[in-house]
Amino acid sequence: MKALKFIASFVIGAGAGLAAGYLTAPRSGKESREKLVDESKEYKDALEKAATQKLAEAKTILNKTIKEKSAQGKQILDQVAEKATM
Repeated sequence: MKALKFIASFVIGAGAGLAAGYLTAPRSGKESREKLVDESKEYKDALEKAATQKLAEAKTILNKTIKEKSAQGKQILDQVAEKATM
């Protein structure tokens, strides 16, 4: 959930910055469009990098949780099997 908030905040901030910059820039339309394309590519790359990093973190947490819960489940099954043989 934190990753989603981070990404959403990043996108909103980038969009607001782009809008403010382009509304106040003293350039021709062609120059503005070219600059917009270049900067949007940079923001896209930064967003992909951030999303990839957060996804990797989420995978790490998920794998750790699965291992822990699997070990807990095995302990419970062992305890049940032990009590059943008594």
